[in-house]
This record gives sequence, C-alpha cells and structure tokens, in this order.
Amino acid sequence: MKLDRIFSFLVPKDKKFFPLFIEAAENLVLTSELLVKLIRENDLQKREEYIIAIKKAEKNGDNITHALMDELNSTFITPFDREDIHELASTLDGVVDFIHSTSKRIYFYKLRSFPNEFVKIADLIHDANKEILIVMRGMKDTASLIKHKDSCIRISEIESEVDDIYQAYLADLFDNETNAIDLIKKRDILASLEKAIDKCDDVGNVFSAIMIKMS
Repeated sequence: MKLDRIFSFLVPKDKKFFPLFIEAAENLVLTSELLVKLIRENDLQKREEYIIAIKKAEKNGDNITHALMDELNSTFITPFDREDIHELASTLDGVVDFIHSTSKRIYFYKLRSFPNEFVKIADLIHDANKEILIVMRGMKDTASLIKHKDSCIRISEIESEVDDIYQAYLADLFDNETNAIDLIKKRDILASLEKAIDKCDDVGNVFSAIMIKMS
C-alpha cells in the first residue's frame, strides 16, 4: 500500500476534494438537464437561452476542475491515488465539454426538430449523470464507494443502451435520409451525444478502478 494511502486513513474526513467533486457532479446534472430541455425545444430563440446556460455551466465546470487540480498540486495527503483524482476530474469535465459541444452544433445547424432517438439519448445521458451524482454524494470516504457498485453497473448499462440506439439510428439515417446536408448535421450531433455518454462511462470506470484499489 502506498504511503499516502496509509496516511489517508489517519487524517480527518476530507474537506477539500469530496465537496469539489460533489459540486462538479451537481454541475454535470444541471448541464445534462439543460441538454434534455434543449433537445425538446423547437423554438430557435428559446434554444439559444438553453445554449447560453449550457455555456455558463461549462465555464463553471472548468473552474471546478481548475480548483481540483490546484488542490491536487498543493495537497500532500490525498483521499485516494493522485492519478485517480486527476482522471476523475478530467472525465467529469469531459462529459460537460461534450454536452457543450453538442449544444454548439445544435446552434449552428438549426435543425427544425430532433429525432426521437436524440431525445432518448439526452434522457439517458441525464440518467447516467444522476447516477454519478448519487455516487459522489455518498462518497463520504473512499471506503463508502463500494456501496455504490450498482450505480457503476447502471452507468455501463446506460452506455450500452445508447450505443444500441446510436448504431440503429445511424444505419437508418444513411438508408433513408435523402437530404445530404441534413444527414451531415444529424450525424454530427449524434456523434457528439455519443461521445458524451462515453465520457459518463469513463467516470464509472474510474469509480470501479478506485473500488478495486481500495478493496
């Protein structure tokens, strides 16, 4: 066992990293909730309001990530391995980044409406992020993380479900979409949504890696 992990059992409950991770997860859920509303909105002016709000949440996520990195660079004893703290902060930020990327594509492409598959994927991204928040709020210490194994499994199941929707819709898009420009627009938005759920799965994988190390 590494020296910093031995010392971590001797120090009081972490008052730096866990609160910041909870804040990051709450911002994640807010961002995906805005995405759900955006995907369901056909009014271009109202869409822009959600896009601005997502941009604001993305900036907030960046600030939280920077704060986590500052703590990592200035703290001798960390609650779990430094590389896992770095990876967890990066993957959480990555989910928000891809949701923001999706919103930018929606803004520039100005599709009149979105396929039901996009709505389903946005809902599933939001579901995955809510599972991430459950884990974070219950992570009072690293030992408590093992209690949330079911949430990690659920995140993986959601990613698989999105992958099935992605593959089926992409095949249908190339078979039936006759407008080449609309095909490109829909494909690009779909790809950005798929990358966002992949990042959610990456967060779950970081959780699982920490569980293994602490078991």
